[in-house]
Amino acid sequence: MTSDVQVYGADWCRLTYGVREYLTNARVAYDYYDIDRDPHAEEFVRAVNGGRRQFPLVVVQQRVITNPTVAELQQVLEEHSIAPEFSGRRRPIAALTLSARSGRR
Repeated sequence: MTSDVQVYGADWCRLTYGVREYLTNARVAYDYYDIDRDPHAEEFVRAVNGGRRQFPLVVVQQRVITNPTVAELQQVLEEHSIAPEFSGRRRPIAALTLSARSGRR
């Protein structure tokens, strides 16, 4: 089952990292698709962006935004009643990536 938020990007991209870090720290559930490793994800990104590999691309319940600022992302989340839940404890993306590979979260 996919979540209401999907992020398409690349592990090496600092903008993708920033979007993922914001969503993780805000405790917003999302699915991440690395377009360098997933040909279907790359195909989707190219289809949405007129054949270009432009990312990060974020889908929030059918709404597509490319390379959003934090303010734009917050606005779209609010429009879809997805409320961030910030907490004092932050988990780095690297820890999430490693734990996901090992089957832990």
